[in-house]
Amino acid sequence: MWVVKLGGSLGDSPTLVPWLRTLKSSGVAIVPGGGEFADTVRRAQERRAFGDEAAHAMAILAMAQYGLMLKGLEPALETARDPAAVRTVLEGGKSAVWLPHPDDIAVNPGWEVTSDSLAVWLAGKIGAGDLVLIKSAPLPPVEASVGAAQASGLVDQAFGRFLRAGKTRVWLCHRDHHEEFAAALRAPADVFTRVAA
Repeated sequence: MWVVKLGGSLGDSPTLVPWLRTLKSSGVAIVPGGGEFADTVRRAQERRAFGDEAAHAMAILAMAQYGLMLKGLEPALETARDPAAVRTVLEGGKSAVWLPHPDDIAVNPGWEVTSDSLAVWLAGKIGAGDLVLIKSAPLPPVEASVGAAQASGLVDQAFGRFLRAGKTRVWLCHRDHHEEFAAALRAPADVFTRVAA
């Protein structure tokens, strides 16, 4: 079982729709980034100076907004709010876009926990063996330690804690590799970069 996190940086990329076309028939759980919706939350917090608890909840809802946009771009995708619903969709052989809600996710609030860490959290909840994060930034070849990935900004600062707490293998994939994705699910090391805990 695979979880695929589509970063918010893909929101303006011409590869977003090809990714959705690929993923709709891959039987995966899709975790949306926050993208421009989360950026709006950041700007509002800077302007109004409200606390991290509210901002964290708003950022999770921003992920759901991004997810609804993905569904709008590819109507064949199913949506699911909680891990049990996501797993049900996957067991039916379809791909699910997770629409997270802050009431369903008990993690400490703060900007150090982004959709990257929440993708690890979801993978653990549904028992997924593998998670791949689709990134726009250049990626190291073959393997990267979680510390190096955090230091370079490829993943958030809480990522290592979430990764070490679970059993999910984590991979990185560049956004330009959507055509190789289906084959990579069978042999991930041929296309993806492994994140070593």
